Amino acid sequence: MSLRRRDLVVGAPAAGLVSVLAAGVAKGMVSRIPAEDLYQLDNPATIMAAAREIMKEDWVGVLITIDESGMPRARPVGVGDPTDDGSLWISTRRGSRKTKQIAVNPKAALHFGFDDIPNGHKGSFYASFTGLASVHTDAETIAAHGPAKEYRLQWPDYPNDLALIRFKPQRLEVMGKGIKPNKQYWQPQGVVLPLRA
Repeated sequence: MSLRRRDLVVGAPAAGLVSVLAAGVAKGMVSRIPAEDLYQLDNPATIMAAAREIMKEDWVGVLITIDESGMPRARPVGVGDPTDDGSLWISTRRGSRKTKQIAVNPKAALHFGFDDIPNGHKGSFYASFTGLASVHTDAETIAAHGPAKEYRLQWPDYPNDLALIRFKPQRLEVMGKGIKPNKQYWQPQGVVLPLRA
């Protein structure tokens, strides 16, 4: 039996993010963008529904930040339930490389996916968000968006060594779960998410 990343990384369920994605479609918060920027064949609601299915399947994301030399850095992270404004919260240790990188360059990506190698990639899928990240260490934010009690007990020097990363998605690209890419270039389909305060 093989273990997936969701079985190995501690995090929160994707149910909250699923509801935010559904609310975004219901409120008309997604919009079409020019074809030269993002490929979009299906309607935004269909693309968002596929993203919801992907995050139900594997809610552990890969957070990508930019380091001091301009190179991308990727690592798996547990993603907490989003707030009403659609922000996604990630717990990390203060002074981690990702917090330092975000302080210098807030551009980031959060990627969820499955490769389905045993079946020749037939069931492969991914949802990739891009947006802005910020680091928060104040007591009020930690109380509101920090990890659940059972994870706090495992945290070294909680809350003094806890930092929260707030990821605000602005764009989503999806492939799989019924969303087919551009045939010529395999470009995924996508939607622009609203900018949030």
